[in-house]
Amino acid sequence: MRLISLVPLLCGLAVVAQGGLNRRFASQWGLLSAVVVNMVVATVVTVSVYMVARAVPGFWPEAAPTEGRFSGFTPWHLLPGLCGVFIVLGMPLSISRIGAVQSVLLLMAAQLVTSLAWDAMVEGRPATLARVVGSVLAFTGAAIAVWKG
Repeated sequence: MRLISLVPLLCGLAVVAQGGLNRRFASQWGLLSAVVVNMVVATVVTVSVYMVARAVPGFWPEAAPTEGRFSGFTPWHLLPGLCGVFIVLGMPLSISRIGAVQSVLLLMAAQLVTSLAWDAMVEGRPATLARVVGSVLAFTGAAIAVWKG
């Protein structure tokens, strides 16, 4: 397994941990307060990493280019941040209502469908039979784990 494969695995862990912890914090402070704390921490960490990447040549060159910064900005550039806020608000809410396993199962279903479409339409990687069958099998396996049959 390539080392980069750890990144999506850690992201999957982070989605569940963040949603579950925010759900716990929301019961103490309210969901919006928990999300504000999340976004403040995310902003501080992101700005810090950005400043290090800009200040230390070679640290992470593709993450903080020195030329063309923010050129061609459009409102579409705000969409990923809005998606992040939706995830940070939505997952704890969902976990509190239907539980972590079902929330992540539905998240996974949406991710599989969206990623197949994204790869095909944006990245130019076709939705081959193997990719579709693999996605269906992955979802089916997860669905069996929560089936109340």
